[in-house]
Amino acid sequence: MKKFSIEKMNISKRPGDNKEMCLCAYMGIERSNHDAMRYDMHSDIEAGDMNISVKSDHSTLMSGTLCEGLTTVIDIWNLYASRVHSNTFAYISNDYTVYMMNLSEFHDMIMTFGVIESESGKNKGMKKVRIKHESKTMLKWLDARA
Repeated sequence: MKKFSIEKMNISKRPGDNKEMCLCAYMGIERSNHDAMRYDMHSDIEAGDMNISVKSDHSTLMSGTLCEGLTTVIDIWNLYASRVHSNTFAYISNDYTVYMMNLSEFHDMIMTFGVIESESGKNKGMKKVRIKHESKTMLKWLDARA
């Protein structure tokens, strides 16, 4: 796992989208808006041989409608890992520290900090995995592996 800081810029009003676009700016990639693409077809950032999935505080691993009725973190993770297009995963903390990791490292993070939540009623209440809200414990865990 690699750790580095990026500059916080006010590019988007949505915090997660803003973090993704700040990472793009750091990498020299011009982007004016967030791309919402399926996790199994595209990555948030595609640059050279890196296909990066960007996650931040309380991010969803994948939409509950794509979880095929699975209800546990490990079962949803296994489906995600078997289909994910990305080969690199960037967790961007609230202070804009980037923790860049591979699939195995990201697995460990999800197994430690992933929780099951339900989608809204309009999405049939399907189960999904979200990353817990950022905490000192999470940051210490990430720092110990960086």
